[in-house]
Amino acid sequence: MNKLNKFIRSSAGRKFYNFAYCWGACFVILGAVFKIAHMPYDSVLLMIGLFTEVFIFFISGFDYPAEEYKWEKIFPALGRDSVGDKTDMHAVEEAEKAYKEKVEQLKASIDDMHKAYAEQTALINTLSSKIKPEAFEELMKETEETAALLKEMNTRFSAILSSMGHKQDSNGRL
Repeated sequence: MNKLNKFIRSSAGRKFYNFAYCWGACFVILGAVFKIAHMPYDSVLLMIGLFTEVFIFFISGFDYPAEEYKWEKIFPALGRDSVGDKTDMHAVEEAEKAYKEKVEQLKASIDDMHKAYAEQTALINTLSSKIKPEAFEELMKETEETAALLKEMNTRFSAILSSMGHKQDSNGRL
């Protein structure tokens, strides 16, 4: 086992592992294509690819996991007890509080707009119910009659003024 581990971790072992993994995947895909197209040797190619993949997965069990770095030693802000976390959390809490206040203000504004809309709608409905077509027609008829009377009066006054002007001219000549 120790020789297998050394081989897998070596440069040649990595190259072999990569080569076997890629060729195994190629044989699986090629076997699947042959199987779909019902071509000869489809089952053979598919089985070669699948057995290669089984072999690769078996070998990968002997590989050591990748080394994990302790990033909090390099970047202390990543640590759990860092001071930066507490100040950042305070800033987050302040931002969340400000956000909630703005949402409440927005809700209040929307409620005010809804109330104003309801009042305006009620006012429009009240005014529309008071305006009746019959009353409007009667008012129009009265307005037309008044306009006709004013026109007649204007004609009479013009005639009176005109006759007064003639009288002044005739009185002035004497």
